[in-house]
Amino acid sequence: MNQYLKYQLLKQSFSGIKLFQFFFCIPIFFLLLTGCSTKIRLYGSPSATQYTKAVIKGYNANIRYWGDEKATINGADIQRLKANKKLFQEINILALSGGAEDGSYGAGFLNGWSKRGNRPQFTMVTGISTGALIAPFAFLGSQYDHILKRFYTQTSTKNILSYTIVGALFGGSAIADTAPLKYTIKKEINNNLVAKLAKEGEKGRVLLIGTTNIDAQRPVVWNITKIAMSGRKDAKKLIQDIILASASIPAVFPPVLIDVMIDGKHYQEAHVDGSVTRQIFVYSRTVNIYEYQNLLGLNPKKNLWLIRNTKIDPVYSPVTLSLKDIAERSISTLVKYQGRDNIYNIISIAQRDGFNVHITNVPKDFNVPLKEFFDPNYMQALYEVGYKKGVSESPWQKEIK
Repeated sequence: MNQYLKYQLLKQSFSGIKLFQFFFCIPIFFLLLTGCSTKIRLYGSPSATQYTKAVIKGYNANIRYWGDEKATINGADIQRLKANKKLFQEINILALSGGAEDGSYGAGFLNGWSKRGNRPQFTMVTGISTGALIAPFAFLGSQYDHILKRFYTQTSTKNILSYTIVGALFGGSAIADTAPLKYTIKKEINNNLVAKLAKEGEKGRVLLIGTTNIDAQRPVVWNITKIAMSGRKDAKKLIQDIILASASIPAVFPPVLIDVMIDGKHYQEAHVDGSVTRQIFVYSRTVNIYEYQNLLGLNPKKNLWLIRNTKIDPVYSPVTLSLKDIAERSISTLVKYQGRDNIYNIISIAQRDGFNVHITNVPKDFNVPLKEFFDPNYMQALYEVGYKKGVSESPWQKEIK
């Protein structure tokens, strides 16, 4: 992530602190320009020549794959699909984007969709960043909507992070610690929920979460249902770590270190926010959907449901010529157009593979000010906007302009 983006993330995190501009702005900006120390690893990082061989001890290699490569499906997967063919008469894939506190839009929309009464059971759910926090509950169904409502309407900065300013200034890997968010994830991603994920995985349903391997500068896709299906005692912790990593904004939050093995030796990978490499994802362009349909002897109706937890449309707003304003506006524009390109790519794949595309996003006219990171007033207001859209007669659009 470039230096200006680091600056923007820091600015956003300090938006509710009066002393920021007067006391912290200059030293932190200088620190970012000169570079910060990385988080100390218990084991070393994999080498450039061997990192692609890394595996998670005790798990099959197919619990994850590189997001910029084709995912493989093995014989056991095919047999599982064949055993549950009735489930795949209609394919519904839900993709949840990043967006930090803007995830309140997606949480509200899902609750409204449930209330409307035509929300399907999703064959596959994917999540990035704040979308990763939503994804397990969206995957398991509307009976978990209350958890999403509670998190995205009753959360504030103190429930997400605690600032570690001094540590950052003297070589830390982030300006905040994610202990509060980690506690929440541990509470909600419990043994009962993991068992339910495993049960749905056995039917052939899939939950995928994206992180960014910051060592490799590559997206990683984790098959959460396969991890749950492993039955391993450490599966719950691994799932918790993956969700936390996917939501860990670089420079604001420390990376999540994941233990791996290469040729019998221990190493640690550093994983951060999945949105660093893409804002939303479904599946690789190299996947041949028709090949799988032929294997199963099916010709199902197929739907892609895309929830973009930010604004898609450009919003005109004259800037001052200050460094802060130019940097902030430039980075928000960069992120917006990265997300638009991700959606254009998904639409292209969908058209090729015969999917009906449905898109929803934060409306252009939503203008409640964000006063702090995970501002509860902002989130409550955006949740209500999402809910009203989800329960409305026209909640979706077919394309972005």
